[in-house]
Amino acid sequence: MKTRKWMWCLLSTLLIFFTVSTVAYAELYWESEVVTAGVPEGLAALPEQVRSQLLDQGKPETKTVKCYLTSNASRTDLSNGAIMVIEFDTLTMYQVNVNNKTYTKIDMMSVMDQGMMKEMMEIRVTPTNETKEIAGYKCKKYIVTMMGDKSEYWVSKDVKGYKEYKKMNEKLEKKFRKNPELRQMSILGIASQLDGFPVKTVQSAMGMTTTTTLKKIEKKRLSKDLFKVPKGYKLQELSIPRK
Repeated sequence: MKTRKWMWCLLSTLLIFFTVSTVAYAELYWESEVVTAGVPEGLAALPEQVRSQLLDQGKPETKTVKCYLTSNASRTDLSNGAIMVIEFDTLTMYQVNVNNKTYTKIDMMSVMDQGMMKEMMEIRVTPTNETKEIAGYKCKKYIVTMMGDKSEYWVSKDVKGYKEYKKMNEKLEKKFRKNPELRQMSILGIASQLDGFPVKTVQSAMGMTTTTTLKKIEKKRLSKDLFKVPKGYKLQELSIPRK
């Protein structure tokens, strides 16, 4: 279960990378509201009293996530003191822990080359005819299936940066088309299948549901220091679960 949870989180990160990081000719900053509800699967075998307590603890929790984006890198700030930075040219991801001043470094291509990634990674994007207005944007619904779990993606062409999104997607497709692993694992072209910027996503996995809704977005100049690990932070070795 730990391996599957770790893989699902990584695949979610990769999906976000390939569908949102393409908005890159303009420097962007946006904030999203993230609501998490539910409790991990596998509770059926627990005593009723214990299970009830866990269910009570699993009431919806609302947080704000801040995102920064340039043509070279992206940064995501979580409310728990965690920061994730992705360098596009090197496909390197840094997970920074502000609370204990440590960070981990992940070569995303090396992880994707592992046998378990090839076996477990299959992403399908299915468009629907359903539309509705969300956060002031006219959105279209897509179903994204990843590792057997289905998520809703509501996207809109009306969001700032959509033109840049389309242009940069074409550039990334040319770059990653040369990598047979990306083609095999169905990541390539996801951005073009999601015809718009993600305004709302509803992801369900392992008994948990996470709903992310765009609250504001703006074009602004961003400091390069935002995408660097702060000085004095210590590197920690990352233990990647195996099968």
